[in-house]
Amino acid sequence: RHTRYWRDWSSDVCSSDLMNVPPFAWDYLVLTASNAAQAGAYEFQLGLRRQYGLLPQVREILVVPDLEGQRIGSGGSTLLCLVRILEIERRRGQRDQVAAILGRLRVLIVHAGGDSRRLPAYAPCGKIFVPLPTNSDAPLPVTLFDRLVPDFLALPPGAAGRGQVLVAAGDALIRFDASQVRFSEPGLIALGCYATPEEASRHGVFCIGEGDAVSVYLQKPSVEEQQRMGAINRAGQTALDVAVMSLDAGAAEALLDAFGVEETSGGGLNFSAEARQRMLDDGIDLYREICCALGSAATPDQYVSSARSSGSRWTDEALGRLFPVLNRVPLHVQIVPSCRFLHFGSTRQLVESGLTLVAEDRGAPPSPTVLAVNCRIAPPARIRGCQSWLEACRIEADVDLPGGNVLVGLDVDAPLALPGGACLEVLPGRNRAREDVWFVRCYGIRDTFKNGLFCGCALLDWLRVVGVDAEEVWPGVSDSAERALWNARIFPAERSATGFRRWLWMYAPESASAQELQAFGAADRYSAADIALLANQEAFHSRRLDIWRSRSPKPCATH
Repeated sequence: RHTRYWRDWSSDVCSSDLMNVPPFAWDYLVLTASNAAQAGAYEFQLGLRRQYGLLPQVREILVVPDLEGQRIGSGGSTLLCLVRILEIERRRGQRDQVAAILGRLRVLIVHAGGDSRRLPAYAPCGKIFVPLPTNSDAPLPVTLFDRLVPDFLALPPGAAGRGQVLVAAGDALIRFDASQVRFSEPGLIALGCYATPEEASRHGVFCIGEGDAVSVYLQKPSVEEQQRMGAINRAGQTALDVAVMSLDAGAAEALLDAFGVEETSGGGLNFSAEARQRMLDDGIDLYREICCALGSAATPDQYVSSARSSGSRWTDEALGRLFPVLNRVPLHVQIVPSCRFLHFGSTRQLVESGLTLVAEDRGAPPSPTVLAVNCRIAPPARIRGCQSWLEACRIEADVDLPGGNVLVGLDVDAPLALPGGACLEVLPGRNRAREDVWFVRCYGIRDTFKNGLFCGCALLDWLRVVGVDAEEVWPGVSDSAERALWNARIFPAERSATGFRRWLWMYAPESASAQELQAFGAADRYSAADIALLANQEAFHSRRLDIWRSRSPKPCATH
């Protein structure tokens, strides 16, 4: 079915448009992924954009999943991306040293891995491809990728002959004016912005020395530590890291050297056995294990202390071996004015950041405040309510949402009313017998799936009300510390997409009838972790493409 979309859309593209694309400004655009399944979803999304000519400034697009499907950290995935690119270049006959090869390339790496525990509705597409509200007539549903990555691609190149590896986070929409940014200094140049010391305590922090050179990099320092290290300026502000950095070829080579990337007998590159195992066991965080070692005034003791206090599992001895290699990389910062972040990483943030984005695009707050993102609403159906988010829904009957509601992937053919704060999603997938089903997830907007909160109350209390044992919900998980909503088998699978109505009592379990409780006990149930693997990627994306192509232009906020 995806092939059909690709074929249809490619026939719509004017051949003269494709013939007149500008010269490639970038050699590689790389997205990182947590595992092979997520990488496949990303490749499909990127393929659609490539097919429709939406990334003409990029020569090659890659998706690089983490090693062995295990999370290896932002630093580990950065290193892995560099190794993959160097492998490709060497297969094409580039036999120069690493710095010489990278010195001829411009590479953009966007970190997009993650299992979406705080945003389960979009686990199939990943946070980087979360749909965003828009009035655009773009050929594809507009996502975070489409609003974020073009801004990164518009950033300036590094100094001539030194190459550029631009590394950025893909979990938030960063709004800033980069017109004055220049990546002309050697080494690593990071973008920063001024914030209050309290806000900076949740991020990486630059202690700025002479000019724009960084003396010390701190990871999530307390206000007291910022004061002690001289991070707070005379205006009472701290320079925090906005998670966009540009490395020249020499800096990239130093990172590879520090973490044991070595030549193979066949002339390729690979991690040493020790480095590979440490990456799999402890991960490499770009900001903790790497940036904390940088800075003209950084010391081995300060580096170890900062890395360990921010959660590094590396031993003091191993960190001590990294320091001299990493510390030779010069670190500079460029402060950008008026930098703001719109986060779409949690269910609650969909509503908050979505409304903010619409207000910015329109120049005024949206009214009403129910966002219908890529939905088909058939008159005379109406959506009444406030402060809510609907996406990929087909609405043929009235929907009442008192506030704080999120609806994703629903077919509504009869009136529907939800309590405040209720979230409801229907996700196509396959059950354990590989049969087509629809997973129904009822939960609360404040449920993060990392804790034990469910539908506004403690999950264990909810289970007691419905009469289900914890051992049944967490089979084989005896440690209570490992029991969370993410791995709780609590979400039923239905044979029909409209079967979600059988489970609306889950928001108020005390109101459930004996028959409903009995049906829940006998239901084929799955955890969010299960569903992330069993979701039908093709059906997920095809639904959105069908709605997008069939809709007539409508405002993205509705009554």
